[in-house]
Amino acid sequence: MNKIISNACSKAFCQTVIALLLVSCKAVGPDYEGSPEIEIPDNWNNQLNSESVEDANNQKQWWRLLDDPVLNNLISKAAVDNLDAKIALSRVEEARANFGIVEAAKLPEIDAVGDVARKSKSQSASGRKDTDNYTSIGLDLSWEIDIFGYVRRSIEAADAQLDATVESYRDVMVILYAEIAKNYIALRTSQERLQFALENVKSQKDTLIIVNARHEAELVSEVDVLQSEQNLAAAQSNTPLFHAQINKLSNSLAVLLGKNPGTLYMELKESHGIPHVPEKTVVKVPREILRQRPDIREAERRLAQETAEVGIATAEEYPRFHLNGTFGYDARGSDSQLSSNSRYWSFGPNFRWNLFDSGALKSAIKVQDAQLEQARVHYEKTVLVAFEEVENAIKSYKEEKQRNNSLKESVSAAKKVNKITLARYTSGLIDFQEVQDAERVIFFQEDELAQSNGNLVQYIIQLYKAMGGGWDETEIPTKDISNKV
Repeated sequence: MNKIISNACSKAFCQTVIALLLVSCKAVGPDYEGSPEIEIPDNWNNQLNSESVEDANNQKQWWRLLDDPVLNNLISKAAVDNLDAKIALSRVEEARANFGIVEAAKLPEIDAVGDVARKSKSQSASGRKDTDNYTSIGLDLSWEIDIFGYVRRSIEAADAQLDATVESYRDVMVILYAEIAKNYIALRTSQERLQFALENVKSQKDTLIIVNARHEAELVSEVDVLQSEQNLAAAQSNTPLFHAQINKLSNSLAVLLGKNPGTLYMELKESHGIPHVPEKTVVKVPREILRQRPDIREAERRLAQETAEVGIATAEEYPRFHLNGTFGYDARGSDSQLSSNSRYWSFGPNFRWNLFDSGALKSAIKVQDAQLEQARVHYEKTVLVAFEEVENAIKSYKEEKQRNNSLKESVSAAKKVNKITLARYTSGLIDFQEVQDAERVIFFQEDELAQSNGNLVQYIIQLYKAMGGGWDETEIPTKDISNKV
């Protein structure tokens, strides 16, 4: 009886020791302690003053502030059909499946095995010819005892990789929405510039009529006629460039929507003008950018992944323990397959420990340390680039707005000068050179104003893109990863 009790106590003691080892052993390698400390300014050097607000509910769908139904429709289609978005989404699904593979290592692996054969011995070798049946069926079990954290670090790395892939998908969407809007605004800008170019052609034709009339009346020389014809031809030479640019931008938008080039040409052919900039612009403070921009969030998750990878490489220096077990039935001839005499089993631990590898494992850890440092620097660089993009967008918008106001005044004045100049030329008070100069100035100023109108909207788009606008945390790319985001 004492011996039975003693054996029972020894067994319980061993089980307790193993359980404590599993619970209390800390995974080797560094623990991830969050993103590096970076000096973050309290606010931006450039401000939009009364035009900006610090928060709004339209950060996700910022393009709706431009109040352009055609643009809204294009972005809605691109969110579903864009090929880059589909690739990014597929990568999320791949990372989700990889996480499932790695996480499965926490639990035992059980395989069913079986074998059925009919065997015959050689009569020449054994002196008799025997034929026998052989059957075997059973289960093989293997389970890694994660004492030094190889499995745990692997799960941490796969988990961080999945999170990073989700953020990469979101970053693709942020870039996509901005690219759709930028190409659309560029197209509308080119259409407006084309309109000014066509008005210039009409103006040159009207001037040529006046000059011809004065030449027929022998009030001016043929030189005026030739100069006017030259101006008309030069004005007409501008329009093909705008038609080509409009076609190119229309094709770009079609490809962004996952369609063949030319598909959207008729839909976008009619000009609706350049959308007006919103009265209020959402400007996040610098610290909010860290949470809002997907590329920063992705860089932080890559940093967490590389930290776990160091732990995986470090764990390779330590022994890896497994519990292995086999249970089944093995029978030959007429023996019953499931009888107690046919039963076999085995159970016990084994381990593998690399004792000598000429420094390969040490070098592998150094490789991971270097990659960890690269991930840390990449995170810091991503943050700095984000801050730079916001600062540049704010400053560009402010300066372009001042330039736009000046151009409006310049165009208004140029139209008055052109009207007066043409009247004076008709009255014979000035020569044609002054008319030519006035017409050249008004076309140049109107074209500059059209470009400036487009630039104002482009800088707003850049600002929202720089702030990571275009997604929120409730957006889930696929149902398969709903438990991870």
